[in-house]
Amino acid sequence: MRPIRSTERGAALFAVLAMLALLAGFATLGLQRLRAATDRVSDAEAQAQAMLVAQSGLEAGAHTIHRLKALSRQQPELLTAPITIRINDGRAILRFADASSCFNLNSLAPGARGTRPQTSPAQFAKLLGAAGVPPMETREIANATAKLLAEKRLLWADASEWLTVPGIKVEYWAAAGPLLCALPNREATAININFIRPEQAPLLVAVGMEPDEARRALANRPREGWTSGGQFFEAGSSSGTPDTSGAEVVGISSRWLTLTIDASHGDATVRRRYLLDTIANPARVAASYWLPPGDSA
Repeated sequence: MRPIRSTERGAALFAVLAMLALLAGFATLGLQRLRAATDRVSDAEAQAQAMLVAQSGLEAGAHTIHRLKALSRQQPELLTAPITIRINDGRAILRFADASSCFNLNSLAPGARGTRPQTSPAQFAKLLGAAGVPPMETREIANATAKLLAEKRLLWADASEWLTVPGIKVEYWAAAGPLLCALPNREATAININFIRPEQAPLLVAVGMEPDEARRALANRPREGWTSGGQFFEAGSSSGTPDTSGAEVVGISSRWLTLTIDASHGDATVRRRYLLDTIANPARVAASYWLPPGDSA
C-alpha cells in the first residue's frame, strides 16, 4: 500500500472540515425554517383561538341584547357602552351601535309580488334636499333610484350601490351617503329617536318634519330619552305629530344593531362586525365581515 503523504492528509482533513461546515450551515438553516414554521403554526393557532373567542362573544351578545335594549330605554348610554367578557384565556370587547337610524334604500323597491314600496320617491327626495343635494335634482334622482331598484328586482347589499344610479355625483354621495343603508328587507326603518344624532336630522325631514322642527326636537331630547314618539314630536313642533304616514316611522327602540367585537387570545387579535336583527330572540345575524384590528370604522 502506498503511504499517504502529509499533503494528501491535509487536503482530506480540509475536505472533511469543509463538509462539516456545510452540514452545519444546512442544519442551522433547517432549524431556522423549522422555528419559523413552528412560529407560523403557533400564530395560526392563536389566530384561530381569537376567532373562537369572537364567536363566543357573538353568542353572548345575541342572547343578552334584548335585556340590554330594555334597560337602555331609560338609560340610552347603556346600549353603546363597551362590554368586556373573559372567555377562557381570551378576551372579547363588545360594542353595540344603532343601525336603524338610516334611510333603507331597499324600501323604495316594490314587494316580491309587485306590491307598492313602503317608502315613496317623494320622501327620499325630501331627505336628499335636506342633506344638501340641489333641489332641482332631488326628485329626478329619487325617481331614478326607485326605477333602478324596481328593474333589478334584487335587494341592494350595500348603500354604496346607490352610486350606480344615473346622475349620482360624488358630492351627492358625500352629502347623503352617511344617511343611507341597504338593510336585507324592503321595509322602512323605524328611526330610533333616542339615538339619532343632530347630523342625521334629514331623516326626520323625510318623515314629514320641517328642518327647524327636527333640529329643535333633537336639541330638546331629555337625558334619559323620550318615552314615546308623541313626546318627541311635541318637543319639536307646536302642532304635534306631522300629518303624514311617514311620521309613524319613529320609535324608541332599534330593531337593527351593529355589534363590533374585538377579540384577543395571546398576541393574536381579530375584529369582526355583525349586523343583528333583534326582532328575533336570540338576535339573528343578517350580515358580517372582518375588519382590520384596531380599525375605528
